[in-house]
Amino acid sequence: MKVAMPVKPSKDKYLLSSAFGKSKFFLIYDLETDSYEIVENKELSGREAVNLISSKGAKIVITNHIGGGAYKLLTEIGLKAYFTQSKNKPFETVLQEYKEGKLKEITPANFMLIPQHHHHHGKHHHD
Repeated sequence: MKVAMPVKPSKDKYLLSSAFGKSKFFLIYDLETDSYEIVENKELSGREAVNLISSKGAKIVITNHIGGGAYKLLTEIGLKAYFTQSKNKPFETVLQEYKEGKLKEITPANFMLIPQHHHHHGKHHHD
């Protein structure tokens, strides 16, 4: 089975990206061969990212952010998404969390609980 994660290159590592559709790269990890490939997300769109990782044979997506359109398409074509709170961690760490069953599957029921946007609403108050 293949697992896809949005990643960003950092020196000699690939770290989990806090973006999904806007992520420039996805790492497609093959659990059977313990190998991976990096694919470029040229369109920078969530729906196109889903199509890209699906075309590479991935059945699982691990992310900490996904928009509604991308999530809907992902479920329609039979992929599963798992939520991680890890950001900027090496993909190996996130993959290990998945293997150990520590990640929660994103379902239509809990979808609204995960982050939808990068910007934060609200103001900082200083006394």
